[in-house]
Amino acid sequence: MNKAQAIGIVAGVTIGMLGVAVGVALAREEGREAARKWLAQSGDLAQKGQQRAVELGQQARQVAATQAPKVQERLNTIISTASPQAADALNAALSRTGLNGKSETVQP
Repeated sequence: MNKAQAIGIVAGVTIGMLGVAVGVALAREEGREAARKWLAQSGDLAQKGQQRAVELGQQARQVAATQAPKVQERLNTIISTASPQAADALNAALSRTGLNGKSETVQP
């Protein structure tokens, strides 16, 4: 038996025992009542989480609406100044390497 098989068996036994424990706990009245309370609390938390997510989404849209013009202006400035420099650098790199990494030679 190799290591992976042993890990699989241990994991399977652990999950099986956990299932049995949950089954026994829910078979008792106290366990069912505790499960109901937990589900009720989880439902409230899920609803609160969903409301908070909606609020955060609205805030993010507001921030994006106010910041987008500033970011667009900065990007346009960077692109307008960087374009000639980037094109020159790209041309220099391509003229050295040519196609497929081979040097390009010019014959008269």
